[in-house]
Amino acid sequence: MRKYSKIVCAIFIFLLLFNLSGCKNKQQNKPQKKPQTSQKTEVPKELSKIEKDIEKIIKEAQKIKEKPQSDQEKQSDKEEKDKKDKKEEDKKTPKKTPEDKSWEEINKAIKDIHTDWNSLAPLVTKEGAKLNLINSMSAAINDLTIMANKKSKIDVLIYANNVYKYIPDLEDLFQTEAPTDIKRLKFYAQDIAFKSEVQKWEEISKDLIDINSVWQTLKPKLPKEAKNSADKFEAGVTELQKAIKSQNKVLTKIKAEVLLQDIKSLEKTAKPKK
Repeated sequence: MRKYSKIVCAIFIFLLLFNLSGCKNKQQNKPQKKPQTSQKTEVPKELSKIEKDIEKIIKEAQKIKEKPQSDQEKQSDKEEKDKKDKKEEDKKTPKKTPEDKSWEEINKAIKDIHTDWNSLAPLVTKEGAKLNLINSMSAAINDLTIMANKKSKIDVLIYANNVYKYIPDLEDLFQTEAPTDIKRLKFYAQDIAFKSEVQKWEEISKDLIDINSVWQTLKPKLPKEAKNSADKFEAGVTELQKAIKSQNKVLTKIKAEVLLQDIKSLEKTAKPKK
């Protein structure tokens, strides 16, 4: 009887080991699931083009605004003299002034922004952009268009920058070389530079608070190579803070423009080396 029990136990153990071995082989032969990675796509060309057009609008508006009054008077006098000397047929097609050409460039850039945004909006929606972001960007573009139509120089600068405000938010949906917070710093610094001329000190003070808030988030993410640029930026913020406290519009504008150069340097050093 004992002999029979030993035989049964031996068979049972053999079958158990065989089953375990079979399960192990099945697990090994079973194809493993690849880990799911949500890799972001590259920034769309339409978004990059919109950013370039905003920069172009700001550049042209600054050219118009900073043109010395004496030059404008000289141009006006010259045109009056030319009109007297020209033939009647030439008077029908007056020569365009540099300011006219700048406004043409601004209006063309705005039209291009509308076109590119029309193509970009469905793309960013697909990537998960919230409706509030889409509506805010659309409203900012429309507001800029209205201000350009009025030919309000300082307002064009401010409202073009308001469109730029949403560039980093849209870029967050895609793969970027440098942290998007650097462009947020640029928006606030430009806002201070432009609004200092109309002395909107309450809004400027809020921009300074936002600069410090963004910097606290950005600074730990920067590579070691960006240390010198980061130190320059912090020194620039300190100087800007003093200027804002004094509520001197000339000094504040200069310090904001210096800070923009520091931000440009920061962006270069924050990009990975190729």
